[in-house]
Amino acid sequence: MRRPRSNIEWFSWGDWDPLYGVASLTGRNKRGNKPWTDEEFYAYGALNWDEYRRHWENYGVSCRSCVEIGCGAGRITKQLGKYFGEVHAVDVSQRLIEYAKRHIESQNVSFYVTEGLALPLPNCSITAAFSCDVFQHFSRVAMADTYFTDLYRVLEPGASLMIHLPVYTWPDGLRRTFAVLYRIQSVVECLQAEGRRLLLKVGVGYPFMFGVKYESRRLYASLWRLGFRDIELRFFQNSGEGDLPDFRSYLFARKSAAPLLGPVE
Repeated sequence: MRRPRSNIEWFSWGDWDPLYGVASLTGRNKRGNKPWTDEEFYAYGALNWDEYRRHWENYGVSCRSCVEIGCGAGRITKQLGKYFGEVHAVDVSQRLIEYAKRHIESQNVSFYVTEGLALPLPNCSITAAFSCDVFQHFSRVAMADTYFTDLYRVLEPGASLMIHLPVYTWPDGLRRTFAVLYRIQSVVECLQAEGRRLLLKVGVGYPFMFGVKYESRRLYASLWRLGFRDIELRFFQNSGEGDLPDFRSYLFARKSAAPLLGPVE
């Protein structure tokens, strides 16, 4: 698969507003009424990680090693470094990685700038995988399929993952109709995003956030065929700054402890 088109806007976020690009709460951008400070940004990461950790421990997680996809400015990476024996944090933006390095002194955290999709790690070398506020910003759902394939490669048998991504489920009986309408909407949104990316490449306009969602049954089938088991979707609240806390969906899964004999139909 070619380099993800969504890399373009994330390069811009790294230059324009690295903290808001990672945690886009209302009014927290540089021109907002309460822009992030470094102290507030990383404290917010500590608060969120405490919420994530409890659910992951309830599911089951080994704290020996972890790969984080889309570490950004290190909002959660800083906490992962305190919890796991070693952390491998990857991101497509050199500027975001540089920001994270300036604020994370943990000797057990390694950073990698990648083009997206491929993880610079050996086979069966990691006991956990984490990502939040990343998979919903891919330019295509197929990018997630490629990442899950590579995650299966680098995870040890029995290793678990926790990934935040938005999901939906079509109602029975109207599945095909809704899928067609959603496809049309998605094509329009992709074309609009491509226009904005072209402008960003010539230095016109501001960075934006493109979004995709994942159909739950397709997601489950893709993970199962790869060899993931104990697949769960959990919905729980995250602390925010509005009238209501965020209520978001998280994927948990575990790499099969035994090698599969063939593809699952």
